[in-house]
Amino acid sequence: MALNPYCNFQKAGSFNSKVLLTGNEAIALGAYKAGVYLATGYPGTPSSEILPYLAKFNSSIVNWSINEKTALEIAIGASIGYKRSMFTTKHVGLNVASDPLMTFALTGVRGGLVIITADDPGMHSSQNEQDNRFYAKFAKIPMLEPSDSLECFNFTIKAFDISEKFDTPVIIRTSTRISHSRSIVSLPENLTDGSCGTAAASSSKLQLQPYKKDIEKFVMVPVYARKRHKLSIERLKLLSDYSNNSGINKIEYNSPDFGIIASGVSYQYALEIAPFASFLKLSFSFPVPDVLIKEFVGNVKNVIVIEELEPFIQNEISLLGINNIKGKEYFPRDGELNPDSVKKGLFEAGFLKQSSNMSENLSFVYKNGGAEMPLRDNGKILETPQRLPALCSGCPHSSVFYALKKLRVPVMGDIGCYTLGALPPLGAMDSCISMGLAFGAAQGLSLTKSSPKKTAGIMGDSTFFHSGIASLIDAKYNNAIFTAIILDNSTTAMTGGQGHPGTGKNLSLNSTASNKIDIKKIVEAIGIDEIYTIDPYDYNETFDALKKALNSEKLNVVITNRPCVLYPEKINSGKKFKVLGSCIGCDLCMQIGCPSIFLSPDSANAPSRPFIDDSCAGCSICRDICIFNFIEEIKS
Repeated sequence: MALNPYCNFQKAGSFNSKVLLTGNEAIALGAYKAGVYLATGYPGTPSSEILPYLAKFNSSIVNWSINEKTALEIAIGASIGYKRSMFTTKHVGLNVASDPLMTFALTGVRGGLVIITADDPGMHSSQNEQDNRFYAKFAKIPMLEPSDSLECFNFTIKAFDISEKFDTPVIIRTSTRISHSRSIVSLPENLTDGSCGTAAASSSKLQLQPYKKDIEKFVMVPVYARKRHKLSIERLKLLSDYSNNSGINKIEYNSPDFGIIASGVSYQYALEIAPFASFLKLSFSFPVPDVLIKEFVGNVKNVIVIEELEPFIQNEISLLGINNIKGKEYFPRDGELNPDSVKKGLFEAGFLKQSSNMSENLSFVYKNGGAEMPLRDNGKILETPQRLPALCSGCPHSSVFYALKKLRVPVMGDIGCYTLGALPPLGAMDSCISMGLAFGAAQGLSLTKSSPKKTAGIMGDSTFFHSGIASLIDAKYNNAIFTAIILDNSTTAMTGGQGHPGTGKNLSLNSTASNKIDIKKIVEAIGIDEIYTIDPYDYNETFDALKKALNSEKLNVVITNRPCVLYPEKINSGKKFKVLGSCIGCDLCMQIGCPSIFLSPDSANAPSRPFIDDSCAGCSICRDICIFNFIEEIKS
């Protein structure tokens, strides 16, 4: 059994009040302190670490769900039952959950419900960089934006209180830097009741109430929904007053000439670059505090808004009739900000003055009482060579994509680490748009008859459970003809090896594999009778099965059955392979993109020959595709 992290905060009988936590860990700890009864979500970077950390406290029901919509619906059910609940997701996952969100925003809560949405500016691990602040406005619900781990902890606790006070779900919006950066969290001594491993007592008295029926609140037929919509509009007025008076939003007066309005990580960057400026720090960022904004703008001569992605705050300020505030004129609407881009924008806006001896490395100074004072000088930024991501050494997906590349068929792809099959040198996937798209897109593309070859759709096991099952049922129902490929590596690999129904393991500490769902049986139940189960480490079997499936005029399914080489633990087959000296350097083995194989120039021989290093996982795929038999196993 995993150790309750709270035990680590107790040192020799004394309480360790300051700990270094990531934003995700701090959110989990805040939920624990708030007495969350149930927490659900679907893994997605940068939010994935919240639920596993919370599960270690062994104080709440904590589980991964099949997808985000289901996760939020479970949390809603717990809230209706007067229990505090939390739903975690990455930004695009909230799209999947938006259907229940929009209506639950009307019904309101019983037990507090907090929604954690982690945005990914810069798309470090995402297919878009949408700005989820607009969901708060769209749903007419409040939003908090922490700027460090301490605020992640405190705001999570506060969010449950706000949820119950105002009868509304609450969004906490983080971003990649807030989620994964570590900072000091000062813990209250009453984090628990004092005994290690015991759940924190919730401040909510609602959780003790028995269930009761209230159809006017929770049955959103038009006659009741119209009333609830009016109430949600009235609620916004109350929340606006709270935004002004709660103390969550703060004015920090310094220079009367330069003022910055910012939230989240943008506040941290701005404070680092321009500590002389006055700040309006918006942590309760929707609804915006109109009174505080008008006060700040009235007391500071030049004000600028610094925010990542869309001009959300800037637009909200303009709706107050304040139209002289700049922001996106100097800061980009794409990518994440950093100290250098903030410095550049403030310089262009006139907040920073260029030093007379400034070199090309963008050193700046600011004026304070007429004196020029230097800011930090980082020196020249060195450009690092670009390195494309690649499938791991021994990844069971490699042979599938290499075979698809050889078969030259259109391949509709999906979200997962296997998306890398689209990149060189494999280049065997044609689309990556949303979770579960592959089978639907394959059906649609096949109907166009624009390709003389049969279409393939490919997705992983976790994605199949997430949203692929429905599209495969649709394909069978509508007599579609394509080949559905399910890469079953027994984990949710891209986000860190989380469980899913195909593994049978959830986040509960007493988790077992007794509830494992068999993918092949699901496919059979749909009514598909042409099913190929293959070992992707056998390239020849893989190629032959795919070729046969793609030559068939039927809807069929190919399922691979090799576990991920990294999760739940790194696999060592005990085999190693080497390239023989007789290799002619045809470059064929380089085409699978294995990071263990690289060209090693040999001054005595031409051309250069491949070399297999010690990271070889022993999968044998390279040996199978070498038609000259120049790769062999190293005998111990």
